[in-house]
Amino acid sequence: MKKILIAAVASTALIATPAFAGPTDSQALNVSGTVNQECSIAAPAAVNFPTVNINEGAGANALLLKNGSQAQSQNIYVSCNYAAKVGASSQNGGLLNAAGATLAENDPDDFTNVIHYRVKLDATDNSFPVLDFRTRLEAGDSVNAAGAFHNNALLEVRIDRDDTAKRPVAGAYTDVTVLSAGPV
Repeated sequence: MKKILIAAVASTALIATPAFAGPTDSQALNVSGTVNQECSIAAPAAVNFPTVNINEGAGANALLLKNGSQAQSQNIYVSCNYAAKVGASSQNGGLLNAAGATLAENDPDDFTNVIHYRVKLDATDNSFPVLDFRTRLEAGDSVNAAGAFHNNALLEVRIDRDDTAKRPVAGAYTDVTVLSAGPV
């Protein structure tokens, strides 16, 4: 039994001894990958102004939007892994009361069926410029970021008397604002 044990230990020693082989060879292995351009915007919550504030009293300012703004704010994530454009556009050019068009046509100097509003998107870390879109000025607006960004940006939608000079006719007003992030 001792001979078998000695033979086993000797064979293990031979296996454990480093082999003295010839010179080694090495080759470089190139590793690469591509990250595609990607932007994302978290879905904002719908904005609803249940009652748009108008002057209810008689006089020169009767039925005009009240001074002071109505606003709703929320935070949404806006991200792009490259220098991109951040924009907003309005489907109707403002809050539209399509059914109120005939009512406004009765006295077009004083009444309207469109209430203009503002959309402001502000990167809380200044990673992209402030987007300040106003439906009274244009159908859409955008700003260009200088580089990649990821931000829980402040989104504000505001109705301001300064944007709608005429009196809004009674009825329901709607619009769709499209927020976008993508190639410059």
